[in-house]
Order: sequence, then C-alpha cells, then structure tokens
Amino acid sequence: KGGTVGPFRLHCVLSSMSASVLNNFLGAPIKVSTTLGEELEGELFCYDVSGSNSLVLRQVLPNGRTNYKWVRSNVIREVKASGPSRPVDEFIPAVDLARVEERAAEAEARASREAKNWGIGVSERAQEVFNAMSKTMECEWDQEDIICFGVRIAKPYTVESCSGGVDDQTMERVKKVLEGELERIQVPM
Repeated sequence: KGGTVGPFRLHCVLSSMSASVLNNFLGAPIKVSTTLGEELEGELFCYDVSGSNSLVLRQVLPNGRTNYKWVRSNVIREVKASGPSRPVDEFIPAVDLARVEERAAEAEARASREAKNWGIGVSERAQEVFNAMSKTMECEWDQEDIICFGVRIAKPYTVESCSGGVDDQTMERVKKVLEGELERIQVPM
C-alpha cells in the first residue's frame, strides 16, 4: 500500500533502519516531489544516507533503455511509494570502461569545439554575426574580431570593417556573405 514520507522523515527513517531492512525498499516504485516543483517517478535503485545523503531512481524508458536520476535529499519535498518493492536479484550488466572513456573523450572534444564558437566579452550583436557567418564559412574568434578565411571582421561588424585576407577574391566573398547575413538577421549597417 502506498504512503507519503517528507524529506526529514525520509532521512530519519532511512538512517535509523538497518541496511537489511532498507534493502527491502530497493526496487519499490516511488514518486518524488522536489522543492523545485519537479515530479520524478521510478524505482528506488539505491540510496546513501551516510555519505551523499541522496537516492537514485531508475526509470525504464519506452524505448527499453534505462535512465537514472540522482536526487539529493535537500531538494526532496515528498516521497510517495506506489507499490511494493520487486525482487532485486537481477543481473547488473558490466560497464565497458573503454567505451565510457571513449564517449567522455568525444564529449570533451565536442564541447571544446563548441566553446570556440562563443566570443568572450563580445556583444550579443557580435555573437549573432559570428553565428550567422559560421553557418556558411569557417570562422573563429580573435579576441573581439571575427576571422573568416583570413579576413578580419572588426567592430562594428559591417562590410566596411573587413580587412586582410589572402586575396581580393576571398575578401569579396566574405564581404558578400557578411552583407547577406546582416540583411537576413536585420542588423542595422
């Protein structure tokens, strides 16, 4: 039968019970209401009252995959049990650490590439111009200037503020794209 437990009571109940009794709650379907207004549902996968003072919910997604939500007890407003725990003697698959490291390295490389697309200390307008230009040509930031194919686009990021470039053809191409993008994003020239 379902019941409700507040965060302080949950902590007191969990910390005063023995590990063998607490393990009986593992696998129970619960609904957690947070102080942020979120409603999280899933099975109680694990808990830690002595260290992180948190719990982990396991959510089985419609596509068959599993999602885990880590919830610290200080954001828990209410916990409702919606049924009895189920047996938890299921096999936990091994984690391919090499694949985890590979995915982490890929994510780090992607984040590093994406970070280069954000100007530091630039105006919203400058970032808008950069974003528009980088859709059609390779661009990078050089402090507050945008560099596209060796052409420097300085403040106020207009066709007139272009300089450099390897040749006149490249300069004209960058100017033409910049002019079109400025019209498209309706930045006053």
